[in-house]
Amino acid sequence: MPSVSTAIAERSIYQYIEGDLGLRIAMSKRTITGERANARDREVLDLDGVDYLAVVSSQTFDTQGILIECTQSRHRLDLFCFRDTAVRQKV
Repeated sequence: MPSVSTAIAERSIYQYIEGDLGLRIAMSKRTITGERANARDREVLDLDGVDYLAVVSSQTFDTQGILIECTQSRHRLDLFCFRDTAVRQKV
């Protein structure tokens, strides 16, 4: 993918991918796990004694199955909330 400028990121990376590049985003997968906080977590997060985190890993794919985004976020379990809505569309 061509480099993404700050201006593109401030507008919308997904708009750039779909509108400017003509790629179609097909799906994303998320995995949520519980993991023990590591040294880096303790360094950068205000854990306040919390030792386990909710870790959300996400992968987004285009219609050809090519990975276009991969992210991971780490959350204190005492502040974490997961909500999900699934909508089924007829093909």
